[in-house]
Amino acid sequence: MALKSPRIAPLNLDDLTDEQITVLGDRNDPRCELNFFKVMIQHPDLLKNYTPFAMQLGRTPTLPFRDKEILILRTLTLCQEEYELAHHHLIARQAAGLTDDEFEAARSGKGLDAADQVLARTAEELVGNQCISDETWAALAERYSQGQLIELVFMVANYTLLSMVNNSLGIQPEHNVEETWKPTDK
Repeated sequence: MALKSPRIAPLNLDDLTDEQITVLGDRNDPRCELNFFKVMIQHPDLLKNYTPFAMQLGRTPTLPFRDKEILILRTLTLCQEEYELAHHHLIARQAAGLTDDEFEAARSGKGLDAADQVLARTAEELVGNQCISDETWAALAERYSQGQLIELVFMVANYTLLSMVNNSLGIQPEHNVEETWKPTDK
């Protein structure tokens, strides 16, 4: 359940302390455009420690990018999350090459091919039961390395975590989301 207004308002760049700017890098860092960072910078230590984990999953995953996006889209939909979904609407199409039909299928979990259906089921099981069933695990293990199996659990966990944060704090998508920085940007 995404809130329609923020519970914690994003800070303006001009209102940031030197400590907060240090955590973000500098005022020209493109992440400073994002409402997520403008809210989370109000807890600089937490943001400083969370960011490397999130960037590992966002920028340098070992999972194929398309597979990663299917997991993310299904997770965000199950969690009724809108902020990340607005960004991944673009990322899934531009960086992962999903068509409109594939994007909607990934969100709903219906109309996917067999391999992609396993990814959707993985997200459903992790969000719903916090554990992947033996049947789904066996199907995943035929396709992914042990490291990738670990990563896909963390991928769903991260986007479930983000859903809780964004939904509870009321972080709203930017008005110009298509122009904002994405982890896939260079």
